[in-house]
Amino acid sequence: MTLIDEIGKKLAFFLDKIQYYINCGMIKYLSSFLLVFSITLNSQTELKFNLASAPFLVPNIGIEVQISERFGYQLDTSASFYNNIEGSPFHMTQIFNEIRFYPKNKTNKRSFFVAAHVGYGMYNLRLPRWIANISGSEYKEEGSYQYGRNAYYGITIGKKIPLKNEKFNLEIFVGGGSSQSNYKYYNKDEQRIFAITNYKRKFNKSGEELPYRGGLMLTYKLSK
Repeated sequence: MTLIDEIGKKLAFFLDKIQYYINCGMIKYLSSFLLVFSITLNSQTELKFNLASAPFLVPNIGIEVQISERFGYQLDTSASFYNNIEGSPFHMTQIFNEIRFYPKNKTNKRSFFVAAHVGYGMYNLRLPRWIANISGSEYKEEGSYQYGRNAYYGITIGKKIPLKNEKFNLEIFVGGGSSQSNYKYYNKDEQRIFAITNYKRKFNKSGEELPYRGGLMLTYKLSK
């Protein structure tokens, strides 16, 4: 299969997922909520796209709405749809809600920020060897994978970098905190492997404190 065929296959899968969420009504209700929220506040709204995750075909998009002079609300989501990385799937979907605080500065423009966030994710994956080596995680056997859900509670810090066109900004950010997982682990033969002796337990559980989000956003300001 050529690179173009592979990209086309990923794109088709991504569009199928979008259609599924549209059919479920999730995008319609979410879009309506954000539109009403933005119009009601009559404030500045920014659309965002993560330039750091895009080269890896992991789209990360978001929207930020100004609540007051120093506070903002952001909603962003990311996903990956790789069917095979080193013999295992790498499917992941995440969504984060974030309240941001922008301290005063000499220019009186939004620049540095600190934020509190909560997030939720679903995944069906095994960490590739290079990620396991960097993070110090145990490298699982080829063909194995974990299926589960994550809850995130943490802090984000970042900075907006203005560009010549006032409608565009760059935004560098990193975030982390507590990641709580409920998952099932399967070997390459689709047999469930238990990390505990209680076989009646539906999910294994784990919790870690670590960085789990970050990037470089290109932002676009919508007119009021």
